[in-house]
Amino acid sequence: MSDEFPNEPETESGGIHTGFQMDAFIPLVILAISMIVLLGWQVSMTSSQRTMLENALTRGEAAVTQAQQVQGTVSKLASDLLEAAQTDDTAKAIVAKYNIKQNGPAGGGPAASPAGSP
Repeated sequence: MSDEFPNEPETESGGIHTGFQMDAFIPLVILAISMIVLLGWQVSMTSSQRTMLENALTRGEAAVTQAQQVQGTVSKLASDLLEAAQTDDTAKAIVAKYNIKQNGPAGGGPAASPAGSP
């Protein structure tokens, strides 16, 4: 039989192979390369997201520090204004107009125990 088609390879059973035979190695290599590229891309994106989150956290910490400083300044200004309102009519008018009140200190006074009372 191989005399009819001298360039055709013979199959294991001895017959002539007339169809296209594709080896499984090439698709597996393509699949492995695509998986490596995909995983590399994911690692790269995760790394850049982590960097962005760390930068946002750093900026957030700076904003919290600045907000605490502003809060302290405003609180001191309000208490000075309330103190001045006891003797000054203009300060009293400002306090009345904006309804400025002084709250008690944070955490001051009796409070229920968070663990509960026996």
